[in-house]
Amino acid sequence: MLMNGKQEVVKTCLSVLELNAEVFCHGSKSVTRRKCCYTDFCNNITIHLPTDNGTWTQLWLVSEYYEQGSLFDYLNSNTVTVEGMIKFTFSIASGLAHLHMEIVGTQGKPAIAHRDLKSKNILVKRNETCAIADLGLAVKHDSVLNTIDIPQNPRVGTKRYMAPEILDDAMNINIFESFKRTDIYALGLVYWEISRRCSVGGIVEEYQLPYHDVVPSDPSIEDMRKVVCEQKLRPNIPNQWQSCEALRVMGRIMRECWYANGAARLTALRIKKTISQLCVQKHSKA
Repeated sequence: MLMNGKQEVVKTCLSVLELNAEVFCHGSKSVTRRKCCYTDFCNNITIHLPTDNGTWTQLWLVSEYYEQGSLFDYLNSNTVTVEGMIKFTFSIASGLAHLHMEIVGTQGKPAIAHRDLKSKNILVKRNETCAIADLGLAVKHDSVLNTIDIPQNPRVGTKRYMAPEILDDAMNINIFESFKRTDIYALGLVYWEISRRCSVGGIVEEYQLPYHDVVPSDPSIEDMRKVVCEQKLRPNIPNQWQSCEALRVMGRIMRECWYANGAARLTALRIKKTISQLCVQKHSKA
């Protein structure tokens, strides 16, 4: 769809509840078109379009179109340089840190956990940075009431990316931090996918999904539980990554995202700060 001379992606939302489930936007009766409160990484715009009979409002969610597709698509057909890997991983960490953070004020936002973070739900922009997408399973935290808008079944998301505490049904769903920690586990898996496609000295590995070598193509929760919780396996981090400072740091971040104890995992903000140091080092050597 073309809007203002730009190609856009449009999704129709049937109700305000459905719209809020997608973008968690703070609505206003006097606003007919507004940007989402975290447009700096998702670029969503909410448009209210009255119908001819004037009895109800149709809600459209409009996003910028990214022709490079998902990160999954991109990595399947492209390798990345060290600089490209840093750019990808930093932008994803920035987006997730923003999601996880509560911002107080009239233009603020609640803290949000994604709950289905994976390479297929991350889009690649023209400038080779990433945007986190598909918030259909996300939950938000009301810090005033200390409540989480979560349905009865917390076992949602893509099984391959589920954290150990979800797989063995040991997660404390009454604490919002628990949901953020599962995002961090999944983030480590996404970073592994990106880092494998990083070309250093002409050496690069083929694209693979996490746990490709130990579970079926469409694993069940039980398949994943046996591998992740019982056998305590994690994706292999190649020895050759030690010869590249950026890959060495990324490998360390991954390990600290994959701890069985969710409380021991890094935060998105800590990951963002660590990768920002790699950005500084690259610029200083340039």
